[in-house]
Amino acid sequence: MTMRSLGMASERLAQTGISTFEEYPDRIVQRTPSEPNYWHGNQVIFLGPTDPLDAVAQFEADHPQAAHGAIVWDLSGPDPASIAPVLAPLGYEAEAFDVLTLTGPIRAAKPPEGIVIRPLLGNEDWAQALDLMLETATEEGYDPATHLPYLVNRNANRRRQIADGLGAWFGAFDGEVLVADMGMFHDEKVARYQSVETKSTHRRRGICSALLFHSYAFALGRAPQAMPVIVAEADSNAGRLYRSMGFALAEQIVGATKPSDGAKLPA
Repeated sequence: MTMRSLGMASERLAQTGISTFEEYPDRIVQRTPSEPNYWHGNQVIFLGPTDPLDAVAQFEADHPQAAHGAIVWDLSGPDPASIAPVLAPLGYEAEAFDVLTLTGPIRAAKPPEGIVIRPLLGNEDWAQALDLMLETATEEGYDPATHLPYLVNRNANRRRQIADGLGAWFGAFDGEVLVADMGMFHDEKVARYQSVETKSTHRRRGICSALLFHSYAFALGRAPQAMPVIVAEADSNAGRLYRSMGFALAEQIVGATKPSDGAKLPA
């Protein structure tokens, strides 16, 4: 079954080898057995308009053991503002994501002086990536004690996917210290950017732009016809940066997530 949304189709690509997708007439049930605490790896993707309360009930039926909730629409999604008050009493946060693609040449960007971009290689590089992921997640309000097991599993699966030839993960190094990273997974049709983290001490220096350009060049060299795709929260600073590099809105996807208990620290 082919998803209509470029965003969800590219997400399915990014989960190659680790997620399963059970197909039904009205939905696709995604499971990631090796990462049960990966919310968006264990979700229900609705293929058409669905009442949000019915969608939550369906998720609970399809994922009865889940400590979280995650639903998303493959296009034809509702207005996030309209479903937010309906789902908030159930602990869900409605969200919209912009799916961006290149509409022309990407803006060239070099790393600032003293910063070297290269693929993550051995255990030491990946250990630094894990530390950086935990640092940025803690800044976003996640409890490091409960979030760390999720990140450990994420890192392990990313390394396995890269070993299988799906793509690469690039780091920006200031000397021996990893200060930012970004992944790129692709097939012959789509090149999907993966999550980016930047150390707080190295933000607003053009490092993310350089990683975007470097990752694009990598994908172009391996899959010249692949369409670069990146997903960002709607109306976010990250999205504005991507637009400045030459990306433009292709579509918007809507979903809702209920964090597992204890995932985030009290505000």
